[in-house]
Amino acid sequence: MMKKQLNSQTSSQFPITLAIAITLGVFAAGSEELVISPLLPDLSSSFQHSLDILALSISIYGLAVLIGAPLIVPLSDKYSRELCLIIGLSLFVIGTVLCAAATNLTVFFTGRTLSGLATGVFVPTAYALVGDRVPYQHRGKVMGLIVSSWSLSLVLGVPIGAFIGQSLNWRWTFWIFAIISLLVLLLIVLETRMKIESKEATEASLKEKNGSLLRALKIRRVPAYLTITFCNMLGFYGMYSFLGSYLQSLFQGGQSAAGLLITAYGIGFSMSVFTGKIADSFGKTRSLIFVMGGITFILASLPFAPFSWILLILGLFIWGAMQSLTVTLLSTILSEFSHEHRGKVMAFYSLASNLAVTLGSAIMGPIYVHFGYHVVGFICALITFIGFFISVLSYKKHQSGQQTGEKVIQQ
Repeated sequence: MMKKQLNSQTSSQFPITLAIAITLGVFAAGSEELVISPLLPDLSSSFQHSLDILALSISIYGLAVLIGAPLIVPLSDKYSRELCLIIGLSLFVIGTVLCAAATNLTVFFTGRTLSGLATGVFVPTAYALVGDRVPYQHRGKVMGLIVSSWSLSLVLGVPIGAFIGQSLNWRWTFWIFAIISLLVLLLIVLETRMKIESKEATEASLKEKNGSLLRALKIRRVPAYLTITFCNMLGFYGMYSFLGSYLQSLFQGGQSAAGLLITAYGIGFSMSVFTGKIADSFGKTRSLIFVMGGITFILASLPFAPFSWILLILGLFIWGAMQSLTVTLLSTILSEFSHEHRGKVMAFYSLASNLAVTLGSAIMGPIYVHFGYHVVGFICALITFIGFFISVLSYKKHQSGQQTGEKVIQQ
């Protein structure tokens, strides 16, 4: 009876308003998070503080994302996901406006905190809402749009934001993101007026949240792959946070040149659609070993690439492709360990990723300022190598366990 009621409630038409709103929202959130890298020198000059101090805005953003989800997202189960989206987007608009209008570092950091809290609320709620509201026949299209918006934030959001920052002022970059997020907020409000609640989806969500969150850590191999996730993301954010500043110090053209070069990374990041198919045929856990090893080499080599434009562009492209594939592989592998505790496992996946965001720029900031980008690359490569080593051990242990199980069955 409940299933029939759900089917009758769910529209068979493509939810174009919802799809556009969520895609634009993720694009704005991703762009605002990543655009700080090429803007750091101008922010440093404007607020009269060193690069490592301004880089804390990246860590503050990541920490706020980490706090935002458990603080506000549970309201979506008790009340509605649309309400959570409206709360998140309202915070995002306010935070982005504060960043744009900031006259001192305290106001700017406050704006980054609110924007991070908003992202922590908006992104997981948006994914949940797609599962609740989008008909099965259209769900793949909507999820594809959302995933592609992360790539677009790298390919378009960062270079456009950097170009605007250099041509007009860094404040205009935040004003434009504020306008985009305000548009998304209006679309969500419009969509909310036409919404149809799905009680079955809410009940399933509540059932998934029952039980201790720590149970997920007792599932075999989950702690290992969460550690790999942390190592990968810590190496990425530690390296990426100062990539724009490093490129600006080497090439003429300032933010625009740095933004365009970072676009090579964004284009590589968008290749996961193709690389994922190869990983499926080769094996996900085995593919992860090769990709983590490749990223280790890239991070150690990238600071030396500017001696050749071709090597630099190629290195950024390969790094983007490998990083995108790594994120896809890790999220897929972790989601398959337990159907019963999948939500809990993915909550820890989000925790590991955002903890890395928080620590990456905070740890590497002083190292970059005092020792240079070459040392940052070496340390980030070493951190990634630890993840690579754990992936090898986990794969071999799993293979050994499978062989032992087969022998027991044969006997």
